[in-house]
Amino acid sequence: MFQRMRAVVVAVAMGAGALALVSSPAPATAMAAPQVTSVEVGPSPVVVESRDGRPVTFSFLVDGATTGGFTLKRPDGSSLDVEAKKAGEVGGKQKWEGTRRFGRSDAPGTWNVTAKATSVTGTGQASKDFTVRQVWETDLAGFGAGPEPIGRGDTLVLRGRLLINGTDGWKPYASQKVHVAFRALGASGYERVADKYTDARGRFSLGVRAWRTGWWRAEYDGSDVAHKSVSDSDRVDVRIKRTGSRISGFTVSPNPAAKGDDLVARGRLEALRGWDGYRGQKVNLLFKPDGSSRWQFVAYDRTDRGGRFRIDARAERSGWFRAEFPGSRTVRGSSSRAVYVTVRTPPAPAAGTRIIRFDAYPEPVKYGRYVKNRGALQIWKGDHWAGYGHQKVALYFKRAGSSKWEYVKTVATGTSGAFWTQVKAWNSGHWKVTFKGNAGARASASRADYVKVKR
Repeated sequence: MFQRMRAVVVAVAMGAGALALVSSPAPATAMAAPQVTSVEVGPSPVVVESRDGRPVTFSFLVDGATTGGFTLKRPDGSSLDVEAKKAGEVGGKQKWEGTRRFGRSDAPGTWNVTAKATSVTGTGQASKDFTVRQVWETDLAGFGAGPEPIGRGDTLVLRGRLLINGTDGWKPYASQKVHVAFRALGASGYERVADKYTDARGRFSLGVRAWRTGWWRAEYDGSDVAHKSVSDSDRVDVRIKRTGSRISGFTVSPNPAAKGDDLVARGRLEALRGWDGYRGQKVNLLFKPDGSSRWQFVAYDRTDRGGRFRIDARAERSGWFRAEFPGSRTVRGSSSRAVYVTVRTPPAPAAGTRIIRFDAYPEPVKYGRYVKNRGALQIWKGDHWAGYGHQKVALYFKRAGSSKWEYVKTVATGTSGAFWTQVKAWNSGHWKVTFKGNAGARASASRADYVKVKR
């Protein structure tokens, strides 16, 4: 009897439990947001090498998303959005892609891309850092080796200038290592023999011993922000030691001279073969103005049968003149003594002039658009200033970073002395107008007005 009662109790308990299992509903499972994976940037790093920019593709993989997109964060913290579109399946997952072109205006540094995918269950996202680099063109300009020809074992001077095409156009590239390479006559390749860092103006100059005839060139290896470049090659012939030369009897007359006078430089080139006159040779006249350390080429003449030469020049500034023979295949070059010539400026005309209200505009101006220049030329009439009409004024431009004013064009003033002109703007820099004067009026110049060119 006891056994039967226990069996009934157990059966009732099991039945109640079964009923509880049937009557209690199962808990609902929460649906997860889309899982974003495989965020990619191609190419990476992003290297912008030209003004055309670089197209970059962003992608990610996800399941069950209805929309997608990318948010790019710049190094300064600002952001921008890039649209994403479906691009097929990879490994059973939906691939989304978006494209953006990176240009010169995009800041270099570390960027971040956040890929986002949205469905009815929520939004999923994943991020990735990538690097943007701006790489600029470079140019090794004006490379040359001299003297040429050169005697075996003599010092060959190699010069040039490294430029970089940055956001403001071509500028000197300072503090960069430039290699000098040599390819001997008959050799198959160049071999680096020396190197030099560029100065503040991008220039480099160094001397090497010349032992063999061949070609010289400059090479720049580039960097993370600059393309590599190679200069034009310059062939230098190396000859056996040559005999000496000298320039005797060098004179410049008249001395002193008035500004604008014709000067005549004379002398005789002699070779060390009994110091006979050396005929048919080119002799250069060089000039170094007061306050300068550089000799400038003026003109040249070829010697007659007695080695004599005559070179004409114009007196512009006081300074030093000298004659220079660059040398030949059998005779070394030489220079004359330096002769100082005093150039006196004639008294200035009585009437003064001035350029007023000069303005170069608009500021800034877009690259390739017109920059306009206006102002007025006036002359002093003894007790008042008056418009100086029907005169010619010259427009000059000095590029940013340069010390040289470049002539642009000549403009005629109107009856009231006013003038106006326009030219296309390619570089940032200063503009000014000058009046060179005449027999009745002194020269004058406007103030310099800076205009920035935006690309």
